[in-house]
This record gives sequence, C-alpha cells and structure tokens, in this order.
Amino acid sequence: MIDEKINLSELKNLKFEYIKNEYVVTLVDNQGFEILKVYGISIVDAINDLHQNLI
Repeated sequence: MIDEKINLSELKNLKFEYIKNEYVVTLVDNQGFEILKVYGISIVDAINDLHQNLI
C-alpha cells in the first residue's frame, strides 16, 4: 500500500468546515449547489458518513 497524504484542497467537490465542535463535509456540484451535508467528530468520520450516505 502506498502511504500518500491527501491534500483536501484537491477535493474540488467537497467543502470542509468546522462548526460547533464538529467537522462538516458538504458535497457540492459543479454549479456550487450543496447536495449532501454530513457531520463527524473528525474529518475522516465525516467523509465516512458521506460515503455511507451515498451507497
């Protein structure tokens, strides 16, 4: 397995925020509309929640 770090700014369709002691990840379409918003105690938890909601 390759140990490669992800630069969050490269994830163009995801918006990352920290609001009220939790991380918020929002899926954004090409026109800027927010499609899905998920929450987690870490960025990884929020991304995993996003993934679970999509499958």
